Amino acid sequence: KQWYQRRVRGDQMSGVAEQLAGNLKREGKHSKAAYLLDRFCDDPDTAVEVLCEGCLFSEALQLSHVRGRVDLLPAVTTALLAQSETTFMVLQEKKDLIERLSTRIVLVRERRAAVEAGEEVMDHSDLYSDATSVTTASNVSRRSSRSAKGRRKAEKKRYSLREGSKFEYFAIQEEVKSTLAFLRDQDTQIRDMLSMLLIQGDRDRAGNLLTAQRDLVALLESTRKVFWPPVQREEDEEGADQVEEPVSLPPPESLRPNAIVMNQFL
Repeated sequence: KQWYQRRVRGDQMSGVAEQLAGNLKREGKHSKAAYLLDRFCDDPDTAVEVLCEGCLFSEALQLSHVRGRVDLLPAVTTALLAQSETTFMVLQEKKDLIERLSTRIVLVRERRAAVEAGEEVMDHSDLYSDATSVTTASNVSRRSSRSAKGRRKAEKKRYSLREGSKFEYFAIQEEVKSTLAFLRDQDTQIRDMLSMLLIQGDRDRAGNLLTAQRDLVALLESTRKVFWPPVQREEDEEGADQVEEPVSLPPPESLRPNAIVMNQFL
């Protein structure tokens, strides 16, 4: 009877741990989720899979060795190669985007200067289009009890990267800052991928990934003053065509992801 009670408690513990692991995975806490699956569910297969989903390849490799499950290593390698290729492509796409935006923001700034100097008339068709979109989105948001999702959708419409939109200048700066945030968020994962690729002797793939990250960092640092030039404000002339918009503060001066130090090993 005591053995049966312990078995029931063990099964219940396993069920609770599995449910909790699912919640942790959805919250992005893959390491903790994998620990529960391995420790309380005795399921190293799913634990390794979860670690790979979270790009925690070093932990997946360690767990495979601790468990004596060399049969799990091919799955870790496959996930590593796929994720490194995806990350490389994303870094390349973001670099191309920043290059386009650095050119576009100069044109937007020149157009604004021409409007302020009276050399050009602001095309209000785009402003009306944006205002209509925002008004429509706001009405929808109110009808849905101003849900957070509705407000985010309205903000996205308002601060559009579409050329000629009312808040294009602000939207460009915010997009650059989101790229900076992406680099910081992905830094640990990229470093882990670089370490694992080097362990496997895949120096070419590791070098390509590091170069893509380094090039994006260099581009962001070199174009900082293009996106956030030194402020030179003059009093607006009375009656000038003014566009009120939010202010996008510049990011910190330096950006040196930890993965950059891996360059010494390549």
